Amino acid sequence: MATVRGNRSVVAGIGQAAVLALWMSWPALSAAQSVPPSVIEPAVTFPVTSAAELITPLAAQNADAEPAPETAPLRSLWADPRAVARLFREACIQTEGQPAAAVDWALAQGFSPVDPMRGSTDELLAGEPGTVLAAPGSDSRVLLVAAEGSRCTVWAERVSGPALRLALVEVTGELTGKGARVQLQVERSIERAGAWRTQMQWRYRRVGGSQDFGIGAVTTLSATPGTQALNFAPMPAATGIAPDGVRAP
Repeated sequence: MATVRGNRSVVAGIGQAAVLALWMSWPALSAAQSVPPSVIEPAVTFPVTSAAELITPLAAQNADAEPAPETAPLRSLWADPRAVARLFREACIQTEGQPAAAVDWALAQGFSPVDPMRGSTDELLAGEPGTVLAAPGSDSRVLLVAAEGSRCTVWAERVSGPALRLALVEVTGELTGKGARVQLQVERSIERAGAWRTQMQWRYRRVGGSQDFGIGAVTTLSATPGTQALNFAPMPAATGIAPDGVRAP
């Protein structure tokens, strides 16, 4: 996949291409499963009031023990998967994927629009109109993609897949606790580009809402830092039993 920054690694590009392939091959929805909330405490609460609150450098590592660039964790708040999950919650879920609202929120938090001339963003946007923004302090390795059709995606490189899955389960638990309808419908593991990844998708409807949305994740099975993606998009109306146990209209 074409990269956003000229010095992005080949490994990261392969990771994004593999994740995009998984989005395109999403399976038919399975029977509903319960989603237990996590007990992890939030690392940060969005929205924040300034970009400085988003950029909290981690302790410096010994130079002799420096990991390879493609696997090194981010040296900022974004190294914490819980911060990535909460970015997804605020930018995508709370705005219901509305591009203008997602972009306005991101700009207010110090995100920077990615210059299309520095690399192609067409694949991230699936060829549709939209905006790609880089999170402050992430060196363009945490990206928010706000596309037409209420499609909103967060890409995060060099993040642990299992930890991000757990953080997203925590977010879905928080949504459920506030009265939203949340139902885990898909969970499977599949190999792409030499790596095993897990796909998960929840059907989500906010309190008082009438539109169902899909909350999706494609994450690596290994804890080794890699490319992860969280996705939010409209879903067709459900048939049969709705997430809250009431038969859908």
